[in-house]
Amino acid sequence: MLVSVDWLKEHLTDPDVVILDSRPKTMFLYGHLPNAQSLSIEQVIRFDQFGSNLVLEQEKIAELLGNLGIDETKTVVLVGDSMDPSVARIAWTFLYLGHEKTCLLDANVSDLQKYGLEFTKKLFAPKPAKFIPKINNAIRIESDFLKEHLDDFKILDARSPQEFMGGHLPNSKLIPFTEGIGYDGSLYREKEFLDELFLQNNVSKEETIVCYCMHGHRASNLFLQLKIAGFENVRLYDGSFVEWNGKKLPLE
Repeated sequence: MLVSVDWLKEHLTDPDVVILDSRPKTMFLYGHLPNAQSLSIEQVIRFDQFGSNLVLEQEKIAELLGNLGIDETKTVVLVGDSMDPSVARIAWTFLYLGHEKTCLLDANVSDLQKYGLEFTKKLFAPKPAKFIPKINNAIRIESDFLKEHLDDFKILDARSPQEFMGGHLPNSKLIPFTEGIGYDGSLYREKEFLDELFLQNNVSKEETIVCYCMHGHRASNLFLQLKIAGFENVRLYDGSFVEWNGKKLPLE
């Protein structure tokens, strides 16, 4: 799932690789990798009446990704920054859509010029493709199902301790997403560190895990940390606290 800067350098001009920059569009326009395209978090979510950030409708997202030149033959490489969970939410979206060739650059995009990569303001025009979603419902969960099966899942809250203390889903355990992000220029801590982090928090690979936060972005980051650590049964509650609280479902 993670690729190195050296790998990126070797594939910058590979026609089968699509580089997507998850930073806000204004930052992208100020300077980006050659051949990279902008895909910000706002483009892959939809809002409901509670303000929840839910995954975009299949038809709309298929058109969006097709216009970026993505089909099942393309390897998608997402670039972003470790403290911004947008790149993780976009990566989860690709996995939910069944795009197996999804990778994240294991470095902060803001550091790439230090590695000898040049930035440009020139915009890349891809050849449109046909993106066909293959929805993976095993990595997403909705509120109605979750509320009826709270005891069947290990529920992890990726928010801050202050947010957690202000109210959280029943039986949930706090693991702030910041505990597993990289501190040396990488997006994430190494697998051994993540293994120990989840072990100390009594999170077992035998359990089915649900991650949530406020809007689903930080939870996506925690979701990927679990996947990097080798957890198989992990779901994202993309409606997260905003939807749960909006529906007046029980809190602790």
